[in-house]
Amino acid sequence: MKAIKNYIILVISVLCLAGCGISTQSVDTALNAVSLQIDEAQKAGAEELAPSEFDESKTLLQSALSAQNDKQKVILAERANAKARFAEALANQIKAEKEAEKLEKELKIIEEKASTVRSERQIVEEELKQFTQNTN
Repeated sequence: MKAIKNYIILVISVLCLAGCGISTQSVDTALNAVSLQIDEAQKAGAEELAPSEFDESKTLLQSALSAQNDKQKVILAERANAKARFAEALANQIKAEKEAEKLEKELKIIEEKASTVRSERQIVEEELKQFTQNTN
């Protein structure tokens, strides 16, 4: 939900820039949006799982904050936002892949156990069949 909110804020910022020139409010909106997105990326684990992308988003934000004019600030903030979104997505992908790998290992163990139980069942069935034949 927050990602959608951040996206809406970014779209509004871009529309304002295109339609009415760059205002202080649009610069502030862009900078706030990227700060929120960096927080979301951090919550997703991007700092550990996608460190170069995460660090680049923070560096771009710092560049935006120190840019000389509002147009540069907004452009750098948009780049920082995109990089932070990418870092978040990459972190989520890595977590999903790790979870899938874990589940695949668990499934393999379960399949091996099922195979062992089937083999044991076949042995018991054979023994039962021989016992039944011997008693007749």
